[in-house]
Amino acid sequence: MTLIAELENRAMAFSQRGNTEATMRVCQEILAIDSNHLSSLRFLADMAIASGDFSATADYLTTLLENSPGDLQALTQLGQALYRQGKLERAVEVYTDYWRIKPGGGTIYLTLGCLYVELGDIDKAAQVFSLGEVVDHDLLSLWKNPETNPGVSQMSKTAWETLCQHHTELHIAAVDAVGKLESLDRIRDAVWPLADMRPVIHEHPQHRPQGFSIKYDTAPTFFDTTMFPWREHLELSYPDIRKEILAELDVANDGRPYLTNRHRLEGKLWEPLVNKMSWASVHLYQNGVANEKVVPKFPQTLEALAGVPLATTNGNPSEVFISVLAPHTRIPAHFGVSSAILTAHLPIEVPPDCGLKVHDDIREPEAGKLMVFDDTWEHSAWNDSDRPRVVLIFEVWRPELSGPEQEAIARSFQARETWIKRRRVD
Repeated sequence: MTLIAELENRAMAFSQRGNTEATMRVCQEILAIDSNHLSSLRFLADMAIASGDFSATADYLTTLLENSPGDLQALTQLGQALYRQGKLERAVEVYTDYWRIKPGGGTIYLTLGCLYVELGDIDKAAQVFSLGEVVDHDLLSLWKNPETNPGVSQMSKTAWETLCQHHTELHIAAVDAVGKLESLDRIRDAVWPLADMRPVIHEHPQHRPQGFSIKYDTAPTFFDTTMFPWREHLELSYPDIRKEILAELDVANDGRPYLTNRHRLEGKLWEPLVNKMSWASVHLYQNGVANEKVVPKFPQTLEALAGVPLATTNGNPSEVFISVLAPHTRIPAHFGVSSAILTAHLPIEVPPDCGLKVHDDIREPEAGKLMVFDDTWEHSAWNDSDRPRVVLIFEVWRPELSGPEQEAIARSFQARETWIKRRRVD
């Protein structure tokens, strides 16, 4: 038997008898012969943590990780030891190594984000917290659950408050970039309900913008379309639009489910729609990006929309699409994203037994007749017929919004989108 093996047996015997000091002495003897002996390094690191000797802990674990770089337990302990010594930047490096090995756990995002908060890098902290929420949708609300571990709860609350503060400041800075004008006050005061440090006040329980909320003097459900000077031209263009859409519409090759997992809609009511072609869309524009495959097929439709004050993103129409609702399909009640825009429907093919409900107002779509409504009111739609319902849907600016207000809103959304795209953990 080798000397190392004999020492290992002695260490194990002392450990089994509960003689910690003797076990430590033997482990030190082993390390004097083999400085990379993993079990001795781990035992001595555990003892150093227990005694509060975090410098020694870090030394043992650093050596251990040099020989076993994927050891998650050792990485966690090393991160803790470095943190307790105030070596925050080094702790960030260690926890980032942990994340690279295991990026699927929510707690690592809380740990890293809180370290960045302590370092004063709020933007980076917000990035990490936000990416953590992508991994675990409940991560930033754990603090609301009294059964959550107190330490995790505090980190979750820090994450939530940090993200709200960051997003609020991002919004205000984007608006102020247009100009610190009184005429922009209602845009500056607009809130992002999902993450905003300012209170979100809904004046009616069925009127709840999910993403961006502006306060107006009035809040109609459906808008009188005669107030829109572009309505007449659009409706006069309906025969040509209808002919083009019915001729070029290729749902099988150009369409996709309108609702996907990113919408976070769960439950039995949504099961028939999420990732299903029962509510299909053929997008010409989405999030300001042209669908280069589809756009060339609909020149007359886009020409008719050229005179419409379409809501824009990056200078392009935010969203223009052809919606196809399958027979005997219902869209459950839900809320829209932004009260900066209105949703416009130009029904193309509408069989009997189709409807649209916005709050308490129920309308029956009529082919070729424009409908404009505020989709941040709770709304639903249905097709109880035996044929598909086909509608051209697009977004327009709220008519109350001035040009500078539209620019400020677009800047706020662009700032958020740009920030989301540059998020990184490492």
